[in-house]
Amino acid sequence: MKRMLVWLLLLVLVFSLAGCGVKKKVEEKAGEKLAETLIEKAVGDKDTKVDIEGDTLKITDAEGGEVTLGGTKWPDVPGLPKFEGGSILSVAKDGEGNVMIIMEEVEEKDYRDYVESISKDFTENVVQMESQDYLLYEGKNSQGYFVAVQYYPGDKTLSLIGKNEGQ
Repeated sequence: MKRMLVWLLLLVLVFSLAGCGVKKKVEEKAGEKLAETLIEKAVGDKDTKVDIEGDTLKITDAEGGEVTLGGTKWPDVPGLPKFEGGSILSVAKDGEGNVMIIMEEVEEKDYRDYVESISKDFTENVVQMESQDYLLYEGKNSQGYFVAVQYYPGDKTLSLIGKNEGQ
């Protein structure tokens, strides 16, 4: 429950920072430092390191576990092919290869091309569903990496969830 509360707090913080617009550099740095301190206290672990850089929030615990939220660049996740097309709105990633990516301005052709390319490797436990409002592909590869790609043609958004079940 505490972990869920921290995640919720972090998501609210990331989206509020992303929506603030351009601020003066001093205000930005002061705000980042304050947010870092608040998150460190909310986590309750003095060895947790929080780093806010632009629209990206990175949290590292004492054991080296890492969670990154925000950002608009494709994350480096072994086993997850890069999606070509659209633009990234948000990325959430941990140090174990688990990731959630939300994209906009994605064409249905880009979704279908991606599913065609990953379906060659993600052949286990496949679920594929299509309706007028929603397209879905789920599968797992031989290394135990699970992927779920959800596309919404109405607003041209895509969410991609990757989970490293092989650990």
